[in-house]
Amino acid sequence: PEGTLLKPNYPAALSCRTHALGRIFDVLGGLLGQGAPEFLCGAGFSDSPHLMYSGYDKNGEWYQLYMIGFGGVPGKPMGDGPDGHSLWPSFTNVPNEFLESYFPLVIEEYYTVPDSGGAGYNRGGNALCTTYKFLEPGEVSIHDDRWLTYPWGVNGGKPGMRSTKLLVRADGTEEYIPAKCEGIKVQQGDLLYFNTWGGGGWGDPLQRDPGLVLSDVTKKLVSIEGARRYGVVIDENLTLNEKDTKALRAEMSKETVKDEMFNFGGTIDEIKARSLEETHLEPPVSPTFLN
Repeated sequence: PEGTLLKPNYPAALSCRTHALGRIFDVLGGLLGQGAPEFLCGAGFSDSPHLMYSGYDKNGEWYQLYMIGFGGVPGKPMGDGPDGHSLWPSFTNVPNEFLESYFPLVIEEYYTVPDSGGAGYNRGGNALCTTYKFLEPGEVSIHDDRWLTYPWGVNGGKPGMRSTKLLVRADGTEEYIPAKCEGIKVQQGDLLYFNTWGGGGWGDPLQRDPGLVLSDVTKKLVSIEGARRYGVVIDENLTLNEKDTKALRAEMSKETVKDEMFNFGGTIDEIKARSLEETHLEPPVSPTFLN
């Protein structure tokens, strides 16, 4: 309809429309999937995480980086969600060597975050961590999402991990900054740990082939501790402990919620109550609409 999010009227603000477009994938998938649960997908990172870094370098030259990140694609009926992937198939990442050649920064780390994808019969894709080390004073702005709520799991699958943005100053002080912020001043030597979100899992994780879980552990997509979310016990020498796995799955199955279509990680009120402890950020205030 006219005047709505999908058909806005001038002068509606559209600069962050890609975040809404990504979330619409989740909303429509969750809506239509209720009529055919066998085709229902989890929620993904469903966003277009943006980092802006700008200022004047030591030579007085203006620099301005506009970077788009990726995250975990949800688990789906036909298999696991890809790790650290774009929602749009024709998109590719910008090589770190390119960024370091043209902008005053160093990419200290670039990896998929273990256990950030929701557990499931089909695993949700893992989030990405990119660690930026700034080499010049400047300003940082971030346009991201899903720092409070989780990408939901479906058909027994578990939610994916939230996004986090941790700024570690050169003097060692740490500050968690919001997923949406403007004009954060940074100095030479400051580090930004830019974590996107994982994808939700699909199906009961206790039904996943233990051999696939072991394979994920050896690939460092799932940790040894994270394998226990699937009821799978992996010994320190990276071998499958079949006896303990059988016992753990039998115990965990007692708490399995049958026919659980969506797992949001709790109600909004429960998630808000845990916000400061879990995210280091105060929960948002519910909006009051005029009419």
